[in-house]
Amino acid sequence: MTKISIVICTYNRELYLPKCFEHLEKQNCSSKDFEIVIINNNSTDSTEKISQEFIKRNPDLNIIYAFEGKPGLSHARNKGIELANGNIIAFIDDDGFAVPEYVSIVKEFVEKMEYKDYIAFGGKVLPCYNPGKEPMWLSKYIDGLVSKVDLGDKVIPFLKKYPAGCNMVFRKEFFEIYGGFNADLHTRGDDKFVFEKLKRAKLKTLYIPQLEVSHFIDDYRLEKDFIVKLSKVIGQSEKIRLADSNIWLKFLKLVEYIMKFSASLIIAFGFLLKSQTSKAEYLILVRWNVLLAFIKKGKDLVPR
Repeated sequence: MTKISIVICTYNRELYLPKCFEHLEKQNCSSKDFEIVIINNNSTDSTEKISQEFIKRNPDLNIIYAFEGKPGLSHARNKGIELANGNIIAFIDDDGFAVPEYVSIVKEFVEKMEYKDYIAFGGKVLPCYNPGKEPMWLSKYIDGLVSKVDLGDKVIPFLKKYPAGCNMVFRKEFFEIYGGFNADLHTRGDDKFVFEKLKRAKLKTLYIPQLEVSHFIDDYRLEKDFIVKLSKVIGQSEKIRLADSNIWLKFLKLVEYIMKFSASLIIAFGFLLKSQTSKAEYLILVRWNVLLAFIKKGKDLVPR
């Protein structure tokens, strides 16, 4: 029997957590099909109160609440895996809003014989913003900064790309065999670490377009200083992830980043010809800072 554990790792998100919970309350399936695992990652706001009110309001839902004192998303995710009772584990961010069919769609696809060889699943992630805040500088080349995932409307395997952390699903056996998330990595580095393990084991990930989550992006995450910092963290996480790899893999990653930066100069020129100055500026800004952070020593502060 399929049971889905939806893990919500949360840190000081009292503004958006109620809406996240509201979407889980409205799932159009039996409460027996899923449980909700809430991991409070050392929050200092009203997260615990909001969570306890949610539990009290929904006695028919299977809800687990736990506190994880070690700061960092990977610590919280690993705690969620430890406590999950389901044989399927889905991760949704505390500012992620799942469609009402989310659990039903996961259940349908994990049970289909044609997809029995797929160990992980992911779907669309559509960023949403405060009114008037959708960034003019965003382009498809750097939309990972807002966790956007949209590979179209057909069910296909993830090949070069992988699901975003705010909408990813695994068969629990994967973690039992290969272990959990790397607490030394941050931002999307911990996601990539897990999916790289999956790829090395020659396991497959499926893209399900109707498995949709809207992901709220705070205003501060769109500010230039934050984008620079986030870009540096991406480069640093890759350096940490490859720390124990052979020099050849590190060299290939360096070449990849140099090529992406070089390509960004060409693409940016095309944006300038279309008078899309901000798209050109931010594309170069991101690619340069990712490359710079991968090369240089030391660490910057990690965005949370």
